[in-house]
Amino acid sequence: MEVSIKINGVDQSHDVEPRMLLVQYIREAAGLTGTNIGCDTSSCGACTVHLNGESVKSCTVLAAQVSGMEVDTIEGLANDDGTLHPVQQAFHECHAL
Repeated sequence: MEVSIKINGVDQSHDVEPRMLLVQYIREAAGLTGTNIGCDTSSCGACTVHLNGESVKSCTVLAAQVSGMEVDTIEGLANDDGTLHPVQQAFHECHAL
C-alpha cells in the first residue's frame, strides 16, 4: 500500500506492507536512523517522535495510520544556527542514548 508522510518537513511516499510500524517506515523507507527500536515492548521510549505535534512511540503506530500526517524525528529538531533544540539538549545533559 502507498503511504505518504511528511517527515521533518520533507514529503515521503513509499509502497509498504500494511503492517509496517511507523518506526520501521522512518528507519527503513525514509532512511532516518535517529529513531530507534530499543525494547520491543513499547516501554523504553527510544522510538518517540512528534506526530502532528504530539509525542508518540512510533513502535505502537502503523505507518498506514499516519499517512497524510506530519512526523518530526530527532533529526528534524536541529536548529539552523547550530544550537541544540531543548530535546537534544536534554539528551546531551542526561546522557541519553
